[in-house]
Amino acid sequence: MRKATSTAFAAAVLAAGALGLLPGAALAAGPPQVVSVTVEAVTASSAVLRGQANPNGLTTTFRFEYLSEAAYQANLKAEPSSDGFKGAALAPANGAGFVGSGTSTAPVSQQLSKLAASTTYRYRLVVKNSAGEDQSAVSAFATQAATNAFNLLDGRAWEMVSPLDKGGGSIPPPATLFGGGDFQASASGEQVTFSSPFSFAGGVGAPPLSQYLAIRSSSGWQTQNLSPPLLSGSYGDHPDGAPYRLFSADLSRGLLSNGERCRGNAGGECPVANPPLPGSGAPAGFRDYYLRSGSGFASLLSTAALNNTDRTSAEFELTLAGATPDLAHVVLSSCAALTGDATEVPPPGDCSAAAQNLYAWSGSGLVALNFLPGETSTTPGAELAAQGGAISTDGSRAYFTLGGALYLREGNTTKLLPETSGGGAAFQITSADGAIAYFTKGSHLYRYSASAQTSTDLTPAGGVLGVLGASADASHVYYATTAGLFGWNAGTSSEISPGPISAANYSPTAATGTAHLSADGAHLLFSSTASLTGYPNSGKAELYLYGPPKSGGAARLLCVSCKPTGETARGSASVPGTVPNGTTLIYRPRVMSAGGSRVFFESEDSLSVQDTNNRRDVYEWEALGEGTCVVDPGCVQLISAGRSSQPSTFIDASADGSSAFFLTDESLVSTDPGSTDIYVARTGGGYPSPPGGIHCDGDACQVLPGAPDDPTPGTQVPGSANPPVHFPKAHKKPHKPKKGKGKKKTHKGKGNRKRGRAAR
Repeated sequence: MRKATSTAFAAAVLAAGALGLLPGAALAAGPPQVVSVTVEAVTASSAVLRGQANPNGLTTTFRFEYLSEAAYQANLKAEPSSDGFKGAALAPANGAGFVGSGTSTAPVSQQLSKLAASTTYRYRLVVKNSAGEDQSAVSAFATQAATNAFNLLDGRAWEMVSPLDKGGGSIPPPATLFGGGDFQASASGEQVTFSSPFSFAGGVGAPPLSQYLAIRSSSGWQTQNLSPPLLSGSYGDHPDGAPYRLFSADLSRGLLSNGERCRGNAGGECPVANPPLPGSGAPAGFRDYYLRSGSGFASLLSTAALNNTDRTSAEFELTLAGATPDLAHVVLSSCAALTGDATEVPPPGDCSAAAQNLYAWSGSGLVALNFLPGETSTTPGAELAAQGGAISTDGSRAYFTLGGALYLREGNTTKLLPETSGGGAAFQITSADGAIAYFTKGSHLYRYSASAQTSTDLTPAGGVLGVLGASADASHVYYATTAGLFGWNAGTSSEISPGPISAANYSPTAATGTAHLSADGAHLLFSSTASLTGYPNSGKAELYLYGPPKSGGAARLLCVSCKPTGETARGSASVPGTVPNGTTLIYRPRVMSAGGSRVFFESEDSLSVQDTNNRRDVYEWEALGEGTCVVDPGCVQLISAGRSSQPSTFIDASADGSSAFFLTDESLVSTDPGSTDIYVARTGGGYPSPPGGIHCDGDACQVLPGAPDDPTPGTQVPGSANPPVHFPKAHKKPHKPKKGKGKKKTHKGKGNRKRGRAAR
C-alpha cells in the first residue's frame, strides 16, 4: 500500500504554475514514484533487492526495508493498524541511497547479507524527496536452505517402474506416438499402465503401441505385456492412438479397440482385418471394442445385436462415446440399428453425425439411449453430452444432446432439460449420481435438478465465459466471467480473483480444460498469466490453488508454482489435461491429492537450487502441516532429478499423492543403463540396488536408439544414441571397460523392429 503524502504539494505546484509563479521546468517536479521492485540471486544467507524509481525532477533518496516474516506478523498482531515494518532493517544502512534528480526511471539495488537460512522475509522499497515519498507494495522472498543436499519431500524415494530390458527401446511421453498412448496410475499407486512402440516383457501381439501393466511388489516393480494376440499392424491411415483406450480406476479392467476398417485402402469399404480374439464372442470383421478383465476379453458387440442392422462389416462403424470410471457401463455410438427399437438411416447412408444412435453396455448386451420424451424408437443424430462427466457412476443416468437441446435418459424415461429446447446450450458436468447437472446458454450458467426437473439461472447478469468444474455432489461449482473468477456454493457466489483467466481452464469435462478440483470441491487448481498474488510472474503462466488453509479460517488464493525465493519467473508452469488417445478424450491425470494438500506440476523454471538442467521438470507443492512441510503456506520441491538432458514429464499420481509417476531419461537408480523410463517418487519407497544390468555379448549389443518423433504408423524414425548416463552421487558409477575391450552396449531386442506399411 503506497502512502499519499504529497497531494497538497502537488496541488500547490499546479496552482502556482497556473498563476505563472513557477518556471516551466518546475512544473515537472514532484514526489518520486516507485515503478517496480524485485529480488534476485537469493542464497541461504544473501539476496539482491532491485527496484526502479522516478525522481520526478527532484533529488531523491531510497531505502529498502526488510524483516523476517515472523517479525512482520508479530508487528501486525501487536498493532493491527500498523504497516508491520516496525524495527525493520534498512539497506543501505543509513536509509539514504541516491536515486538521482532526473525525470526518467532510474535503477536502484542493494545486496543483503547475513540473512538466516530457510527464512521468509518481507520487504519494500521507499523513495523520498522534498515533495514527498512513495513506497512499493510489500513483497516477500525466502532464503535457500543452508545445505544443497537433495531431499525429496515426505521422505520420498525414487523407484524405477519400467523394466531394465525394454528390447532396446524406451517409453516415449504420452501423445507423442500415433496420436496417443494410454498412461494411467491406479488410485492406490500400486500399479501403473503405459504404452510404448517397443515390444518387450513377453508380448504376443504386435500393435503399433504395446500396452504394459507394472505392479509393485516387495522386491521391485514387475511388468507384464497386456497386448493381446492377433492384434497387429496399424489402426488406420492416420494416427489413431494405442489399441487400449481406457482403464478403470483400479486398472483391473481395460477397454481396447479391435482396429480400424480399411487399413491402407483409402476411400474404400472393407471390414476390420484383425480376427476376433479367442473366447471374446466378437463377430468377425466388424468394428468393435473389447473389455479386458483379468486375462480374458469380452466383446461389447454381439452377433445378436447385428441382426437389427442392414449394414455389412465393410460399412459398419462403432465409436466409444463414454464410460463410467469403473468401466462397468460403457456408451457406444453407431449409425447402425443394434437394438430392435433403434432407427437406422438405411445404406448407403454415410454414417454421419446426423445419423448416430447411442447405446449403453452394462455387461448384458446393448440398450438404446437416444429416445425423445414419450417416443418408443430412437431419433438418430444424438451425441453423448461429454466423453467424460455425462454418465452417473452407477450408469443409471446419461445426458445427451440432440437437435441442439439437452436430454437426460433416466431408466426408461427421457427428460428435456428446461431452458435448452431452443438450442445453444452447452453441457458442462454432472454430479457423481447424475441428479444435478450444469450447463451454459447465452453466457448464463444454469443448474439443473433431475428430481425437480427445473433449471436455475445462477448468473442472472450473464457474462459467463466458461466453467472450471464442480464437486462430486455438485454443491460447489466454479466459473469465469468477464468480471473475474467465482465460486458458487449453497446459493451464494463469491469472487476468487478479479480479471480474466486463461480459457484453457474452461470446461470441466475430461475432453478439455486443465482446472482441477478436490473431490469435495473445497480446493480449485487453475492457471493464469496474471499476477493474482503479487508474484512477479512476467506474463508467465503460474498455477494457483484456492481453498481453505490447513488450520481452517477464511479461504485464500495461493500460487503453488511461483518461485519460493520470490525471484521473477523465467518459465511457465503447467499441469496436463486429458491426453488424446486417438479419438478418446476421457481420463485426466491426477495432479492434486484428494484433500487438495498436494499438487504435482511441470515447470520450465528452476524452483529449486538442485534444478540445474534448464529443462522442464516435475515438481510437488505441499501445504503446511502436510507430510514433512513446516513452511507457511507450503513447500515446493523437485519430483524429478533436475539434471536430465531432456524435459521430464508428469504421468499421474495416486489419489492421496503418496506416489507420483513421471518420465525421465535420467538414470536415478544405479542399474538403469539409460533410455527414457517411468519412475515413481514414493513416500516411504525405495529398494536396495539390485546387482548387475542387462547382459549382452558381442554383436548382440547395440546402442539405444532415440525415441521416435511421432512417426507415421508402420514406421520407426531412427534417432541418435541417448546421452551419457548420470548416476546419483549416492551410487558409484559402474565400471567402464577400456577402449577396445568390448564396450558394453544395450541389447536391441525383437521389439525394435520396423513395421512397414505393407504389414497393414
